Amino acid sequence: MLAVFLYFVNLIRTLLILVVVFLLVRWIVKLLTPGNTNRDKHKEEKNEGETTVHFNKKGEKIIDKDKGEYVDFEEVDDSK
Repeated sequence: MLAVFLYFVNLIRTLLILVVVFLLVRWIVKLLTPGNTNRDKHKEEKNEGETTVHFNKKGEKIIDKDKGEYVDFEEVDDSK
């Protein structure tokens, strides 16, 4: 009975060590690889014809030249 208990204690200890090592390796890899990999994946998932507008730090719009022409529309009052 004591041998079975010690077996499970060692099994749990080994699993815990493996999880900690996995998390440490994953954390170190994130530190060493270039950042913003999620942003690159998001760009690949966009649908064709979808319009995106980015803002710089000053709040000005940045529109990619290869994405097409940007037209700013104004509403016209037709209630006359």
